[in-house]
Amino acid sequence: MAVINVYLTKRNNSKNFQMRWVDPDTDREKWQSTKTNIKRDAERIKIQTEKELNEGTYYKIVKTSWSDFRERYETEVVPGMAKGTAGMISITFNHVERAINPKTLKQIDGNALSKFVKALRKRGLKEITIKDYLAHLKSSLNWARSVGLINVVPMFPKLKRARAEKAMKGRPITLEEFERMLDAVTKVIKMPNATKEKRSEVIDSWQFYFQGLWLSGLRLTESLELYWDREDKLSLDFSGKYPMMRIRAESEKGNKDRLLPIVPEFAEFLKAIPEEQRTGPVFDPLPERSNGKRMTALSISKKVAKFGKKANVAVSDDTYASAHDLRRSIWRTLVC
Repeated sequence: MAVINVYLTKRNNSKNFQMRWVDPDTDREKWQSTKTNIKRDAERIKIQTEKELNEGTYYKIVKTSWSDFRERYETEVVPGMAKGTAGMISITFNHVERAINPKTLKQIDGNALSKFVKALRKRGLKEITIKDYLAHLKSSLNWARSVGLINVVPMFPKLKRARAEKAMKGRPITLEEFERMLDAVTKVIKMPNATKEKRSEVIDSWQFYFQGLWLSGLRLTESLELYWDREDKLSLDFSGKYPMMRIRAESEKGNKDRLLPIVPEFAEFLKAIPEEQRTGPVFDPLPERSNGKRMTALSISKKVAKFGKKANVAVSDDTYASAHDLRRSIWRTLVC
């Protein structure tokens, strides 16, 4: 490996001493100011620079604005990620701007990251959520370094689980508790001004949904994205020997179309639906007051919690069963 020699000189248009050397990779001459007109100080800087160049540790300070970095990352990298991951990155960057408000990428250093964590805790976010945000931010800064937007990635704080934080807010519910929640649907949904047929339709849609969550192990958002006949969504495939679930590449972190098996109990549950009715979303719990639109995930989550409270299914000291507790229950069933 060629030795790099650095020479000290002065230019007519500058009062400070300049360093010059030949870059062995490009064979071009490089110039760098010492930012001092005192020769003794310039000599010391020259010696240090020469040492770093030969050891491969020298870098020139890069000034990249935060806005330019964010725009590049969100247009060059994020489009190739799953929809959920892209959403998390956007949320992470928004939190960074609220907590740190960096003008340049270089401002995100160890001190700023410590303040970032403090701000997120102050907002009441859980340690596991903060850890996820830090992971996305670190990944984006690693990319920035790889394309030359920054020279070094700062040290990230290591989070420890807070002592007061519970390992799990909920728990798997039992079959008896599930049946109580199923029965609670008829007690919560009253609809005094609706016809018996309409009320029965709404109740049936919720009880069908409850059974689907209990048997499938799907997350609430996944359950609302499950379709009988749409290939651009999470969908079902009954063409093979065993029923499968198809996950599209754009919805999956591995960016590949996947066929995943579903548990036999859930498969039998779905097969009971007549073929002529297998269109549209598999699960579509109906609102008590219809506005022609599907219920949002948040509205459904709140409604499930009402059923859990009415059935008196407590999963912790101050929390009643939720859709996530129904999801947990399938793993208990499979283990048993």
